[in-house]
Parts: sequence; structure tokens; C-alpha cells
Amino acid sequence: MKRVVAVLSVGLAVLAVAGCSEESAGEAAPGSESSVPGPAEQTSASSSSEPGLPHSGAPAVTDPLPESVLSVHPCDVLTRQQVQGALGPAASEGERRDLDEVGPGCDWGNLDTLGGLRIGFSVVSREGLSAQYANTKPQVKVFRESGPVAGFPAVAYKTSEDDSYCTVAVGLANEYSITTTVTLSAEKEAEGVDSCVPAERVAEMVVGNLKAKAGR
Repeated sequence: MKRVVAVLSVGLAVLAVAGCSEESAGEAAPGSESSVPGPAEQTSASSSSEPGLPHSGAPAVTDPLPESVLSVHPCDVLTRQQVQGALGPAASEGERRDLDEVGPGCDWGNLDTLGGLRIGFSVVSREGLSAQYANTKPQVKVFRESGPVAGFPAVAYKTSEDDSYCTVAVGLANEYSITTTVTLSAEKEAEGVDSCVPAERVAEMVVGNLKAKAGR
């Protein structure tokens, strides 16, 4: 499990940077549920975005999902069957791990395969994908558009082409996004699998579930 925890910790650091403004970029320690503002407390989504969004080259989200879809507990955003499909039958139950400067999140792992998965709701910065373009893109070697994911713009990023983990961020609106970080199993890593491929696949499932919640 050490490999899963270690790699997810690196992913958490990247997520934290992505969620901060340029003035306060840095790693955020995991917070408690009560320390992170819930999506229900945020302003509802509309077709018009906040002034200045998007920025830094990020694409606009023209048909946003309402922010109410992120009121779901982050560990419930995937079904048990979907988690096992991504990580294998021995996948753990989801563990809530929030980031104060990003938003709610959940981690899963598999002790047998050493694979891992994290879902995050980026709702604190109010910058959506613009935060990744402004803050994450300059710090990673791999940053590419991978969308559309379930009809929404998305980017995939990792620190090098052969990294065993990859994060896919999907803009649900100009102000908020979701992130999916996948850590390859030891077997898939040895096979040279691109870690962004399963990350994109899981992101499709997550957004599909959120769209269903919104009645789309």
C-alpha cells in the first residue's frame, strides 16, 4: 500500500497547486469534511460565468452542469462496480480526503495490485480549468487536452510520459471542475501502459454519473 499512498500523495500536491491562485500556489494538507466549503454553499451554475473566466488559454464551458451535482459525497460519485472495474475486485472502500484549497475528495486503493484512484471536486478557487492552465501547466512536462470527456473540455497532466499516475481534469463549468487521478497497478506499469488512458476512462464514468444526477 505504500506505493499507492506515496503516488497519490504526489498527485494530491499537484491538485493542490492546481486549485490555488498564482499568488498562493502550493501544497495543501488534507482537511476534514467540515473544513472545506460544500458545493451546496457555493453559487449555483448559470450559462454566464464570473468575470475574467476562462483565462490562461483554458476553453470555455458552454453548457455547464449545475453545481448541485457536486453535493454528492465524493466517495459516492462512482458505484462499487465501477471502482472494482477500475482497480480490481480487491479495491478498498472509498476514504474521504479533502483539500482545503481545492475541495472534497475521495481515495481508493488495491493492496493486491498496488493501483490507486482519487476523485476530487475543484470548487474552492472558483477558476475551474483555468486554474490548471495557469498554475499546473508550467510545472509539469505533460499537459495535453484530452477532451471532450462526456461532452466537457478536459486536460490530462503528469510529470513525465512514463509516470505511473496521471490526473485528468474536466471542466463542468468555468468556475468548477472535477479531477480524476489514477495510479497504475504494478503490472500495468511494467507493461508500459499510459496512465492517462485509464484516468480518462474513469473521468468519463464520473462525469456520466454526474450528468445522470442532473437529468441529462
